[in-house]
Amino acid sequence: MGRALHSWVAAPAAAGVMALAMSAPARADLSGVAEAGVGYSDNIGRLPNNEVDETIGTVGLELDWNERTRRIRGDATVDVSYFEYLDNTYDSELLGTANGNLGVAIVPEILQWAFQDSFGQAQADPFAPATPTTREDLNYFSTGPDLTVRLGSNGFGRLFGRWATTTYERSPLDSERTTGGVALGRRASPRSELSLNAVTESVDFDEAINTDFDRDSVYVGWNLDASRTAIDAQLGYTWLERDGADKTGSALVNIVVTRDLTASSVLALTVGTQLGDAGDSLRTELQGGVIGGGGTQITATADPFENRLASLEWRYTRGRTGFTLGASWNEEEYETQTQLNRVRYVYNVSVSRRLASAVDVQLFGTLESEEFDNVNLESDELRMGAVMNWRAWRTLGLRLTAERYDRDTSNGTGEYQENRAFLTLAYYWGAADAATRR
Repeated sequence: MGRALHSWVAAPAAAGVMALAMSAPARADLSGVAEAGVGYSDNIGRLPNNEVDETIGTVGLELDWNERTRRIRGDATVDVSYFEYLDNTYDSELLGTANGNLGVAIVPEILQWAFQDSFGQAQADPFAPATPTTREDLNYFSTGPDLTVRLGSNGFGRLFGRWATTTYERSPLDSERTTGGVALGRRASPRSELSLNAVTESVDFDEAINTDFDRDSVYVGWNLDASRTAIDAQLGYTWLERDGADKTGSALVNIVVTRDLTASSVLALTVGTQLGDAGDSLRTELQGGVIGGGGTQITATADPFENRLASLEWRYTRGRTGFTLGASWNEEEYETQTQLNRVRYVYNVSVSRRLASAVDVQLFGTLESEEFDNVNLESDELRMGAVMNWRAWRTLGLRLTAERYDRDTSNGTGEYQENRAFLTLAYYWGAADAATRR
């Protein structure tokens, strides 16, 4: 139930990836799981005492889509759940993450139009446990053209523009941004691209209480889409200027590497340093596959910050058994709201096993540790659980999920324990349906 590139470099980098992907053989893949059912929590408010239980009606969707043709390059990953709190403790809410990219070649290899959307949650109070009253939906949408012209046999020039919005469910932090840039590069092969990029961006908030800012970047980009290795890298520098404040600068580093170690195992690495905002962090974590990314760890604020991160994940699947091991480190330093400065560590592990042709089980655990040095607060939150899927029919089955949350803090505030359980009816299609017949 429920599971980028920096905005000022996403457009040219994504255009490069699109150009490489569109040279690949055409293919389309779609798989998913839709489910509906009921759940129970013994401490829905996540309080240290006087706990309140809650019955929850839920509808969920897990979706993976990938398409590569001469005119379309698209991919989407969705893992969202709608919760209806039947005892009326809270209003209904949508939880989870979704990330999608779509590139349409109006004139193949010359003029493309891009769409990108990232959805997740932000935490209004980062010092408190995540509950329906402290978290809210956060969405980042961008669209715009990419114009590419050939320069000689292997060289190219690219102009691009983007219009984007960042919207919050409740906080007065909505903004619009316009981005433009130019890239000069060379394609050493149909699957490799090296470029020099310059990007400028302006961010304007809807509410006057927030401070607008401009951002400029210069960087070198490299995209590689090999048979076993995919690399998307940008190295350069960013300058940020808030209205009425001095210009600041920071290194720009964004490296995402995926390597097929064997036919059964994959290693994914993300390393980055960015000077941006909450919308940028959401895109970076979802598109880069950062461990623990996209959830309520993102703070709802208009204050820009420098975000440094590293994430490593190993996935193994063979026959009836699968393993996942991952860890990430994330450090945030804000321009003015220094009380929000923090270091965050996330460790996760999961094991899955198909016990029979119609039954599989997954065990998982995640530990999140945060350190807020300027407010002298440390917290550890442990989540562990189990999922059992019974494929009673070819496309239908029952899913039982049990979870336990346990949070401890250095000052004793915000501590809680919660147990949850869900029973849902699931419908499978695509690759998820095929998996039931192995």
